[in-house]
Amino acid sequence: MKTITHSPDRIAMDGLSFDAIGEAAELAATYADMAVRFAAVNDARGVNYTLRAATAALLTATQAAELLSRPAARRGGA
Repeated sequence: MKTITHSPDRIAMDGLSFDAIGEAAELAATYADMAVRFAAVNDARGVNYTLRAATAALLTATQAAELLSRPAARRGGA
């Protein structure tokens, strides 16, 4: 059975990617909370803005997570 050895560069990038995913998800949560507050005061413009921003942040987090789950590109031949 072949053992997979991750390079130090890949491990460092994984850590940075998880940080980026966490930050984007936290930003989405903040915008979602703001949308709730705007809805409570019947501010349609504020609700629309914050929901669009939350959606963009969630999309960013999702795309980063998908990139993280892909296997690393192999170098070399055969």
